[in-house]
Amino acid sequence: MNLRFLQLPFFPFHQLTKGICILLVPFLMFQNCYFNPVVNGILNPKVEESDSSALLGLAGGLGGSASTVSITGQIKKLGVSLVGVDVSLGTPLFSSKNTISSTTNTAGRFYLDIPTGSATLQFSDGGTLVTIQLMVTPIGATVGFINNSSYSVQNLDVYVLGSEPPVYLELLSSMPFDGAVINSSNYYDFVPDGRFLFTFSEEVDYEASSSASFIINPSLDELTIDFSKENVYILPSFSLSPNQFYTITLNSGIKSLTGKSNRPTTIQFMTGDLFL
Repeated sequence: MNLRFLQLPFFPFHQLTKGICILLVPFLMFQNCYFNPVVNGILNPKVEESDSSALLGLAGGLGGSASTVSITGQIKKLGVSLVGVDVSLGTPLFSSKNTISSTTNTAGRFYLDIPTGSATLQFSDGGTLVTIQLMVTPIGATVGFINNSSYSVQNLDVYVLGSEPPVYLELLSSMPFDGAVINSSNYYDFVPDGRFLFTFSEEVDYEASSSASFIINPSLDELTIDFSKENVYILPSFSLSPNQFYTITLNSGIKSLTGKSNRPTTIQFMTGDLFL
């Protein structure tokens, strides 16, 4: 048997070793550098988990300031301004250094700083607890619900927190009043001498006050308007119709001698059976 030696082609292993070393050295250097805290910090910066509670608190504070407004309105009982009752914000979760209670003045008007949205006002009148539900926006407020029909809220105004409230010639009482139901048995209680009566907080300037500022709908044709200091009387030319809804609008053309204007006020009432 002839044995032959398998001759392998010459391969430069020393060059391969050199190439491997060339590749390994940078890799090892990188690995060493990567685990170096300084280099690792540069290549992989740590994402800090910042505490956003302070920012949220600031945002909440700004939101609270932006959503808190001043509001004023008149509380009346059977059409007469309710004087000297303590009106408070009935939302226990609201906490603020702002005014959250107010005593009504001689016009039955309260002044409160409250948050926008749904708000509840409460007061006690001789032991009767009255609850008023309001919807408040930065530009206005509406009455949603009152738990006692003998009471009403008129002339609501929303104004910027910290600013001066608006000043008006106040309507202190009216007969008939908003929500009244007039029938044969009470007609002369609501319409004494056949005239409507409106009493204001100051003497009315009859020369400056426009008769067009007194509107009744449906129309009662010609109206005779008499002024007597703080009182204004309206005498319709025709009697009220039975089973009819009426709306009386008192506009800003009603002026006082001191130049104050009446805030536009709407009074709605209805009639039942009338046998006069």
